[in-house]
Amino acid sequence: MLSSGLGKYVAPTALGAGYAIAKMFSLRALDTELAIAQDFTYQFLAGVLLGFTLRPVTNMIYWKWTTSIVYFSIFLLTFGPFGQILKRLVWGIPFDNTFWLLLIPEVIASLTVGILATLLIPSQHQVIGLNFLRRRLQKEISISMLLKLLGCGLIYALLFLVFQITFNESFSAPFWLGRIEEFLALPALSAQSKILLLWGQGILNTLVILPLFLVFFREKMELIVVFGSLTFVVAEFSPAFANFQLIEPLLLIDQVFIGFCLQFLFVVCTVFCFGRNVFNKTEQIFREKP
Repeated sequence: MLSSGLGKYVAPTALGAGYAIAKMFSLRALDTELAIAQDFTYQFLAGVLLGFTLRPVTNMIYWKWTTSIVYFSIFLLTFGPFGQILKRLVWGIPFDNTFWLLLIPEVIASLTVGILATLLIPSQHQVIGLNFLRRRLQKEISISMLLKLLGCGLIYALLFLVFQITFNESFSAPFWLGRIEEFLALPALSAQSKILLLWGQGILNTLVILPLFLVFFREKMELIVVFGSLTFVVAEFSPAFANFQLIEPLLLIDQVFIGFCLQFLFVVCTVFCFGRNVFNKTEQIFREKP
């Protein structure tokens, strides 16, 4: 078994190799010059990081294989490639051919990781199916839940603005108010559109994380560490590490630090809204017919 003993280290390493191979081969098929510019070692190490952060939620939750593949593919795509698209929209960065040529391999690599994580780091029992998750989610739907969902999305938008305005050195204005005006004035979206887009991204991220709260019952601090590490590595650290040689060191440090603060504080918010450290509910929930 790759989920215990030495396999605990072999499986994430194999997943890293699969991530790097899928990304490099797909990029080579699209553009040979771009593929040559990428360093396989950094891609491999980025994939290994993904493997270790995915391990707790793939191995310790009793996913059925199809459910695991579908869920983690959606998770990786939402926080990875789709998140990159939304960031470029917010910052007004144009979508050139190079961006799309780099994004398509990221999509392929995310789907590959979703499959490999399920196969290489499986759970001991296969209980949780898509219908199970749907029924659990239906039971949780309420006005309170919707308000929490909207609130988490809004907090994500506010955190994004606060950390970018405070720590991003690309702004020319020296003071906080001038920086936020400079950011909101960036083309091509209006200030209202930027805020709504960030709010929507926060809601989407919360929706993607929400199924984990329905099936993963731990102390809130453990949830923060596990989910915070997962979102940070998928959304910020792994992409930055994979392109380590292409990004200026100071810009890379700023990007990683801002992403770390943003993702962990966002996860703290979601944990305190949706997290439950009620262990005695676990047995009751898994008695439901999958």
